[in-house]
Amino acid sequence: MTKNRKIFILTVIIIAILAIGTWLLFSLKRKIGQKEFYSKQYNVDSIENVEGIAPEMIRQYKEKFLEYQNKLEESVKNYEQGGKKVEERPNPDFFVEKARYAQYLGQTDWAIEILNEIFKYYDNSSVGWNNLAKLYEMKGDYNKANEYYFKIIDTFGEQVFWNSYYYIAQNYRAMDNKEKVKEYYDKYKSFGGFDGETEEYLTK
Repeated sequence: MTKNRKIFILTVIIIAILAIGTWLLFSLKRKIGQKEFYSKQYNVDSIENVEGIAPEMIRQYKEKFLEYQNKLEESVKNYEQGGKKVEERPNPDFFVEKARYAQYLGQTDWAIEILNEIFKYYDNSSVGWNNLAKLYEMKGDYNKANEYYFKIIDTFGEQVFWNSYYYIAQNYRAMDNKEKVKEYYDKYKSFGGFDGETEEYLTK
């Protein structure tokens, strides 16, 4: 092997080592500079104005949102690192409260996304489904809202959640589907429920 060839090979090896070292150093710095998160994080810093909400209340809602975001992050982290034991699943209340303050901050889509995270850890949640129904009602998607009320009834039984029939009827009323309003209002009445406005609507 000629001297020049040896020098060339040595130079290539040195460049390769330097390149690998630079990449490893960059990767390490990037990893150190970034926190590893176990739950989805949301940035509330950009929220400055919410219609109908005073600036002081917005500040308080942000603080509460971050409080539950941190609680949820810690809860999910412990679950993930602890071997994903059923008894150590994240507290569903953390999802519910985080979603609540997202809603207060005018972030309905965040709230829906957060509530749906519950079902990564729990097969069923009446509170989760009920709150999702309310959010879809706010968005004017009454069919989607009713899907969640039906899930509650089908999963936990009408004997416990018969009041959901009232909200189903009201959503059909919002869609001006009188036939469906009567069907589910009658179910509501069969458990002792009564609503004068619905009675009047059905007589027109």
